[in-house]
Amino acid sequence: MTTPRATLARDEELTLRVDRLAYGGRGVARVDGLVVFVDGAAPGEVVRARVRRVRRTFAEAATVEVLEPSPARTPPRCPHFGPCGGCVWQHIDYAVQAHAKEAIVRESLTHLGGIAAPPVRPIVAATDPWYYRNKMEFSFHPVGTLGLHRRGDWNAIVRIETCYLQSDVSAALVRAVRAFAEDAGVPPYDPRTHRGLLRALVVREGRGTGDRLVGLLTAPGPFPQAAAFARVVRRVAPDVTGIVRGVVPGVADGAPVETVEPIDGRPYLEEILAGLRFRIGLETFFQTNTPQATRMVEYVVAQAAPTPGQRVFDLYCGVGTFALALARAGASVAAVEVVPAAAEAARANAALNGLEGLDVRTGDVRLVLPDLAAAYGPPDVLVLDPPRAGAGGKVMRKIGRTRARRVIYVSCNPTTLAPDLRELLPFGYRLIEVQPFDLFPHTYHVEAVAVLDRHAGG
Repeated sequence: MTTPRATLARDEELTLRVDRLAYGGRGVARVDGLVVFVDGAAPGEVVRARVRRVRRTFAEAATVEVLEPSPARTPPRCPHFGPCGGCVWQHIDYAVQAHAKEAIVRESLTHLGGIAAPPVRPIVAATDPWYYRNKMEFSFHPVGTLGLHRRGDWNAIVRIETCYLQSDVSAALVRAVRAFAEDAGVPPYDPRTHRGLLRALVVREGRGTGDRLVGLLTAPGPFPQAAAFARVVRRVAPDVTGIVRGVVPGVADGAPVETVEPIDGRPYLEEILAGLRFRIGLETFFQTNTPQATRMVEYVVAQAAPTPGQRVFDLYCGVGTFALALARAGASVAAVEVVPAAAEAARANAALNGLEGLDVRTGDVRLVLPDLAAAYGPPDVLVLDPPRAGAGGKVMRKIGRTRARRVIYVSCNPTTLAPDLRELLPFGYRLIEVQPFDLFPHTYHVEAVAVLDRHAGG
């Protein structure tokens, strides 16, 4: 292995033994106690790596050559793996990926949450780690035309021909729409000059219904080729449920859609999750792995164990994924969602499933939660499913003050789950168990559901 040294230099090459995988997707090695995060490595192998960046407490490097391959290393299935940013772990056996995610949850709770020996259960791995996404977004760019962002370079596109994350129909749509754009001379939006029209192709699929919604995101301006675009889509997917255009006036990548214009068919699809029917539009947030999300919803309902008349608060409720399942199980549910369109969708989905009495309030959780507590008193169960940045200390302390008997925290980021739980524990809560779920095979993302009870006197 490497000889001891005081410092590392950029472009220096090292021989490293990779111990494990970290949140963010890279392997972890050490040089004289300094952590080195290594791209393209698998746990348990020895690699030659080139240093790309050096910081005070860590360094970053990229694998140049695998000297001693790990037993976990496996040939990537996709020909675009490596340059394409859609996956980072296709070169690692799926069972090892899942185990690494479970370990990441445990390590985050210990080191970021200060929780000794956290009660983390074995991860619920995906039954099938391929073709699992019910939504994909493919970007247009003057270079590459239509594909997925290049790994490590958000301003470049990999011109993909296939993808093993969504259906074969989705990949066929990418090829057909790319050819349409090139043949019709419709210019891609250029993020450097902010000129051009086409920004992204969105494909949403209802795994439980067979519905399919295809959306074209564009900059503002005339789109006389809309009918031709619809004909191209229907040649590939004749049974498509709806074809829409989403107009994005903002200049930045990820700018929100301002208006949705129907081109052909319905402007939404329907999906069935955990036996409930949901209506999903072009921009509706919805879990992208339907089978795994179903298992997660069933777990949350089982841990809530609602009985008729029990009061449940559902914070960051979105379109009602957990709220509807809890209401169907007999709970009296009051929910909060900051996005008005999502809150309205939660109400509409409740009506679609014949669930009455769901109290959905629109607003910031930090501001609305005290009103809920004043109106209903301490809830029997409080469920929260915050965004990747977590709920934050202010919200967690307000949750603690509700004196909810049980708190169920659904997290998509273990590095924010851990500090959030640390804020809640002083209010008399005890961490009962944490159940990880893998909703995103071949990526480092992991969901985890933490269950906490307030002990007597808390």
